Amino acid sequence: MSNSISLLFFRTAAVLLIVGMLFGIYMSASGNHAAAGAHAHLNLIGFVVMSVYGIFFGLNPQRGTGRMPKILWGLNTIAAVVMFPSLALLLNGHPSFEPLVAAASFLALAGSILFAVLLFLPIRA
Repeated sequence: MSNSISLLFFRTAAVLLIVGMLFGIYMSASGNHAAAGAHAHLNLIGFVVMSVYGIFFGLNPQRGTGRMPKILWGLNTIAAVVMFPSLALLLNGHPSFEPLVAAASFLALAGSILFAVLLFLPIRA
């Protein structure tokens, strides 16, 4: 039986890594590095954190069942997808996007807390 939640995290991480790399290439080609923080956040939350979650569920498939791992995937995916463009716009002089960056930050934090809960919950027999 495959570990579909682990694969979902890895597939999402791969897509977000490609987006992050393309944005890095765009910044380099344009000479505008104002949004480097957005690029870094996308690579960290979108690729690194997603990959760590994927590794965890791959090594602990019994913890990857139920709704909570799917909620974790949703929280982290929404956080990355909202944070990246809103932070890029904020860093390029559009302060009206700050509330979106804050909201995405709290979604990422909620995901981290949920991950900690999943780590400490007893495994059901």
